[in-house]
Amino acid sequence: MAVTEPDSASKIIPDDDKNATSLKRICFSDIDGTLVHYRESQDQYGELTTPSVLANCMIWVEKESGRRHKLLMLPPSATNAQGMISIKTLTDLSRMRSAGTMLVLVTGARTATLLQRLPFLPAADAYVCENGGRIFYPDATLPTACQLAEDARWRARHTPTVGATSHDSLPAAERKGLLWDTMRALMAQGWEPDTFSYSTAFRLRLQEGKTEEDLTEALASLPAGLAHSRNLHAADVYPETSGKDNAARHLMQRFDAAPHGCFLLCDDDNDLRLAALVGKAFVVGATAPSVAAAARADPERFVLAQRGGTLGIEELMEKVEDFVGSFILG
Repeated sequence: MAVTEPDSASKIIPDDDKNATSLKRICFSDIDGTLVHYRESQDQYGELTTPSVLANCMIWVEKESGRRHKLLMLPPSATNAQGMISIKTLTDLSRMRSAGTMLVLVTGARTATLLQRLPFLPAADAYVCENGGRIFYPDATLPTACQLAEDARWRARHTPTVGATSHDSLPAAERKGLLWDTMRALMAQGWEPDTFSYSTAFRLRLQEGKTEEDLTEALASLPAGLAHSRNLHAADVYPETSGKDNAARHLMQRFDAAPHGCFLLCDDDNDLRLAALVGKAFVVGATAPSVAAAARADPERFVLAQRGGTLGIEELMEKVEDFVGSFILG
């Protein structure tokens, strides 16, 4: 992978600039729980049956209707979870991009997981990982199999907190910066932070001898300059310059996109700050209580799927057409 800097001509687009019809429209999308689903959610609505004629695909049969779906099976993640993504969803997203809506994938996942999954994810205009800490763009000028270039200027914003990129190859315990000082302090309290393939964040999980209350207390004691996001029984800690919402702001400026015309595909509370930036948030079913509460408080912004898993995202892609109004899904 190479590094690149954004165009110097990028500018801030005000939220109320609703007459700038020439501006780009961006679909921001979470990955896990939104595009990619797992057996626990899929088994509620149907079952995997036989391999498809398509490589790496399985046939999944819907319980209620008997309808057959082709699901692409992803490689297992670093925590040995194997996800699946609907071929129909991939097709709909491709058609959406062809009709002029940009796609940005935004995930809290470590860099290694994103790179491993690239051949199985929809082609996008930017890829964000580590909860906003790193941004990559497709770059066809690179003579490599994985043609991605990192946004060097964006990564440099976090340098005062996470250290220079030259330190990324060091063990996390040897890196300099507020993030790693905080990680070492947590280790002294008995925590075992996950740092594998993270350069701008680390993850805390519940572990033996640590409770949800302990995790809440640890996050509450983070020093100024750091932020965090929670997801189930884990939390990611990163610079306050990072975060999915800040990365989205940066990309809207880079691509000249008006926030009111952008939208989000999501499922969990670590997406709520990004949801507040865009015109619409499309939420896959079985959401976290905080997301359900946000949707009740702002029904004009949130659109909720009636079902979960791949059925939920397929349902939402049909609703996306009404919001975009400029492309037709098959």
